[in-house]
Amino acid sequence: MKHEIDFTSRHLARILAITEKENLEHFCLFGLYIGYGLRRAEPIGGDQKGNQLPGMMIEDIKWKDGYFWLTGKGYGPTTDKPWRRSWESIPISPLLLARLKEFVGKRENGKLFQISHQTPNNLVHKYAKIIGIEDWACAHPHRIRHWFHGIMSKRLGVSVSGQPLNQFEFYDIERHDRTPLGVIARYVPATPLDRRRSIVESVLAEEGIPL
Repeated sequence: MKHEIDFTSRHLARILAITEKENLEHFCLFGLYIGYGLRRAEPIGGDQKGNQLPGMMIEDIKWKDGYFWLTGKGYGPTTDKPWRRSWESIPISPLLLARLKEFVGKRENGKLFQISHQTPNNLVHKYAKIIGIEDWACAHPHRIRHWFHGIMSKRLGVSVSGQPLNQFEFYDIERHDRTPLGVIARYVPATPLDRRRSIVESVLAEEGIPL
């Protein structure tokens, strides 16, 4: 059985604090993984379990409106799954947006990150070791997504940013198909960007994540 480690909010807050001081590119990458639970290849491009992804493109960042367009795992237009529209726009916090702007510099288009397929794994190992995780070699980017699932799931039915977090919003933020929720799922509109933004910002603030 594969041994896995569980990141805590404290672990990830420390990684963000270290990378913000030491390496802007690393801070931006971890900020995207932590800030919205992205899968390993979604920001950098490449293979994600059989899906060839383009990665984040600079021209797809909407600087004035604070979000970016993303092509992620399992994406594709389909009339019977209208909730997938909510998967395409990913909110960015003001702090992360400012750091991304600094990282991009004068570039106007092209891939945001020019790094290899293995680099995210290596970076997770590096910073997990720095913050004192004993089994740092067992850490990998998807464990950050696992953490993100956890902090969101424990707030189901709890008031977040003025109203209870419901299962449709949860699935949309996690970017999982609503199919398990039954036929009714196709009749509930995709969660708007502003609502998803407010949920994520509120939860991350409660968890002490400096984004």
